[in-house]
Amino acid sequence: RNRFFEREFGAFSERKMGSKKSNQQAPAPSKKGGRGLFFWGVVGAIAIFYFSHQFSHGNSTQQVGKLFKMMRDGMAGGENVDKFGKAFEGVQGNNQHTAYDGDVANSFYNLATEFYEYGWGDSFHFGFRASHEGHTKAIQNSQNFVAQKLQVKDMDRVLDMGCGIGGPLRGVVRATGAQVTGLTINEHQVKRAREITSKLSPWMQKRCKFEVQDYLNVKGMEEGAYDAAFYMESSLHCENRTKTFAETFKLLKPGGRLVAMEYTTLPKWNPKDPEHAELMRKHLYGNGSAKTPTIEEDLQMFRDAGFEVKEHFDFMAMGDEMYGDDVIPWWADLQFNTRFHLLPAHPWIRRPLPAILNVLAAIGLVPADVPKAAELMNVGGDGLSGLGKVGAITPQYYVLAVKPMK
Repeated sequence: RNRFFEREFGAFSERKMGSKKSNQQAPAPSKKGGRGLFFWGVVGAIAIFYFSHQFSHGNSTQQVGKLFKMMRDGMAGGENVDKFGKAFEGVQGNNQHTAYDGDVANSFYNLATEFYEYGWGDSFHFGFRASHEGHTKAIQNSQNFVAQKLQVKDMDRVLDMGCGIGGPLRGVVRATGAQVTGLTINEHQVKRAREITSKLSPWMQKRCKFEVQDYLNVKGMEEGAYDAAFYMESSLHCENRTKTFAETFKLLKPGGRLVAMEYTTLPKWNPKDPEHAELMRKHLYGNGSAKTPTIEEDLQMFRDAGFEVKEHFDFMAMGDEMYGDDVIPWWADLQFNTRFHLLPAHPWIRRPLPAILNVLAAIGLVPADVPKAAELMNVGGDGLSGLGKVGAITPQYYVLAVKPMK
C-alpha cells in the first residue's frame, strides 16, 4: 500500500512540476523555511505510515484497491442497487423478502463482494478476540474452531457451502490439509477465489477447489462422496434452510459431519420492540438476508433434512469465557470504537463514504450505483452490529450435525 501511495502521489508531483529543468539556480531556502519543510515532511510521513498501519491492523487481506476499482468500473456484473432493493420493499422487522433466495444472494454479492474485500478482508465472517489482538485473530479463532470440529485429515474431501471468495476455505485447508470444494452461486466470487488461490503454493492449489452452484439445488456433483461439510455464516440467505441442508446431506458419506456457524436470533430478540424491529429490517436488507430463525427453528431444519444434531451452542458467547472483560465482541468493529483496527469498517470512515462518492457520481467520475452500494453496506453494518450490541442475534450459533450411518 505504501508503494501505491508513492507511485500515485509521485506521478502527480511530476505532472504538476513538469519534467524540464530550469537553467536558473533556485534560491537557497532559508533555515526557517527548511525547518518548516522538514517538519511537515516528517508529519506527512508519520500520517502515511499511521494510515497504512491502521488500515489493515490485524488483517492483511484487506484490499484498498477494490474501492478504486469500483469507482472506475462500477459493480460486478453491472448490478443495480435499486433492482436489488425491490425484493425488500415494504418488508419490516424479521419478515421474508419477496424474491427467490438464490437470486437475492447472487445480486447482493455482486454489490457487496468488493466492498467486503476492501473493508473486511477475504473472509466474510465475524469472530471475537482480545483487546490487544488484531482482526485476523478473530477470523482465525472461528476458522480454527470449524477446522477442529470437522475432524478431517490430509486430502479428505470437504464441502464449503457458500464459500465467498474462499477465505474460510483456505483457512480450513491450512489447518487440516483437507481438499475443500467451495460452492457459491456468484460467478464473480468464484473468479476472485480462483485468482487469489492461483498465487498460492501448489500444495494449496491442489486442495482448494471452487464451483458455481446454487446450494439450494446442487447439480452434477457426486453424491455420498464427501467426508464433511461446513457453513461459515452462509445459510442466512435462505429462509427454509432445510433445502440447503438436504443438498449437503445427499453429498455427504454416511457418518459425515456437518459443522455450521448459523445466524439465529437470541432470547433477547424482541420483535415487538421498535428498535429491534428497525435494526432487523436494516440487517435483512443491508446483508441480503432471509428471515432469521430462532435457535430451535434452526435446529429443527437440520433434523428435517435427515441429520442428527450432536452439539450446539453460541460460539460468539465463548469470547466472554475465553477473554473475560478483555474481549472485543464480534460486532464491535462496526460500532464506534477508539481502536481503529479495521479502519474502512469504522463508522467515522464508512458512514461519510457514500456522500463523498455521491459528489463524484454527480460530476460523472464514479458510476451511480457505487455510492448506493456503499450506503447499502452501511445499512447492513449498522443493523447487524446494532442487533449484536443489544444481544438480539448471533452470526455464529455453532451446530454439529451428523448424517446417520443408515
